[in-house]
Amino acid sequence: MKAIIVRRRPLQHELTGSKHQKFLKRVGWVLIALAIISGMVTRIFAVFQYVTFDIGPDPDQIRDAFVVMDIWQGELPAMGPKSYGFGLAGFHIPPLYYYLVFPFTLLGQAPVFLAFPNALFSFLAIPLFIYLTYRLLTGVHFSKRLFLSGLSGFWYSLLFADIFISNFQWNPSAMPFFLMLFTLIYAIQCQHLSAWKVQIPAWTASGVVLAILVSLHTSALFVMPVVYMITALAFMGKVFKGMGANLRLALPGLGLLAAAIALAPYWIGELQSSFSNTRSIVRTILTVSGSDEDRSLAIALGEKGINFLLHYLNSVRQVYFWNTSVAAAVILALAITMISSVAFLKFRGDQDIWLVWLATWGLLLLAASNLDPGQTAAYYRSLILMTPIVITAITLAYADFQGSRAIYYHSAIAVFIALSCWQNLSHDAQFMAAKYGPKRLMNTREVAQVIAHLPEGARLCSPRIARNRSEHNQYRYIDTYVTRQGIAAVSNCQAGDYVIHPKRIIHLAGNYLDYPDYQTADFADTGPKVQPELWPTFEIRDNQPIARPATLFLELQTATVYVLS
Repeated sequence: MKAIIVRRRPLQHELTGSKHQKFLKRVGWVLIALAIISGMVTRIFAVFQYVTFDIGPDPDQIRDAFVVMDIWQGELPAMGPKSYGFGLAGFHIPPLYYYLVFPFTLLGQAPVFLAFPNALFSFLAIPLFIYLTYRLLTGVHFSKRLFLSGLSGFWYSLLFADIFISNFQWNPSAMPFFLMLFTLIYAIQCQHLSAWKVQIPAWTASGVVLAILVSLHTSALFVMPVVYMITALAFMGKVFKGMGANLRLALPGLGLLAAAIALAPYWIGELQSSFSNTRSIVRTILTVSGSDEDRSLAIALGEKGINFLLHYLNSVRQVYFWNTSVAAAVILALAITMISSVAFLKFRGDQDIWLVWLATWGLLLLAASNLDPGQTAAYYRSLILMTPIVITAITLAYADFQGSRAIYYHSAIAVFIALSCWQNLSHDAQFMAAKYGPKRLMNTREVAQVIAHLPEGARLCSPRIARNRSEHNQYRYIDTYVTRQGIAAVSNCQAGDYVIHPKRIIHLAGNYLDYPDYQTADFADTGPKVQPELWPTFEIRDNQPIARPATLFLELQTATVYVLS
């Protein structure tokens, strides 16, 4: 007797659900593609119009460029950039950033090739963030998971703060990428507990990534070693619970050994200086730890708790909305509280990724609680750059609201995301216009073009050179490694000197600019849209005409070159 198979027709709600899932999947793939395209345009393509080589109060980029190029002469740096924190004399972070950038000078010696690594790492962080978000949201239907990871990646790709610092040579820029890489390695370690062929290279790589992270910024120097220890203890707990005492418990030690070997240039320098820099770092930690001794414990903890929350709020207010008004602060505080509380209560995703990120965010905010939240620029919080996106994705993935409540809640979050994307897009468009628009800024290639037209041995003057730029200035770097005209870059302008007079200038908090008389220089004036706490927002303004007798020598789209009379 043959079996009779009865095919059940899908119910209407099943058909609707299937269509909804297909729609989410298509939108997810589109958002992933848009995130990759956005990252490619704003990082990889945009960096080659290098307009921010010489900005800010100090020539950090130019100084670091000389250090990197000196490696070709056998001068191996033992110390990284100097950090001035907490009112102390300062200390140096380890030097691996220089060694990370150095291989890219094989592409060329122009300034753009030293900035290119940051653009590359920032671009690679986008697909890596998409993948990690997808892995984080376990237990969520594939289509919804794909949509939320694509949305997260697209949102991240638009963040103006990340785009701006990825477009010039500056050590904090690569922190988000290497934090994500560290997270992925730890997730792999926990996924393959018994596989030696996975564990040994994974822990070695984890140690190397840790060494790179502590060489990128003071925040990572203080936070990431503790994060490493937390993840190591969690890993050892998993191993002991699943397999008992065995050699795998020693694997975190392999990572520490790899980190120590990777930091060999630093240790060599420290041996020669009797570990003076390491002692300065320890002194800083002890000083900060004991800074509350003159106050009651309750007051100290209360202030730190408030600062902890304010730094979290400001990470949203600065990087996601670029607004410092009181009204915006109140609205955003309510929004981020609503989103975060649901995320922390409802999260049911990958615990290994969650552990790394929670430990990093918590420790960073705890360390930042010693700083004034209103005066701390966004790059100090680079390690929590993606936190609001992750929290929002978790909320959308696991919140189980029903009916009208779900509609209102999701609509509010949609508005939150849309406004953030719009605010960042407006700054992104301004930044791209500064590079490619009809009223763009002068780039390093055009500076090299001007110097190449100058007579050999000519004097190129700029009063701003006198402030910390007498040795490290863009004209000296470009002439030393690109044009080789033997020019002299001077700050005291005299008759017969050449000046490059930009047609437009960037007004950025902390930027140091020449006056049109070429006798003095001063910091750029700031307005409501250009504030230190909103760095790196900026304005492009037409420069004033030159205010001293001079003869036209050369004219470009972005600058006029004069010979002073």
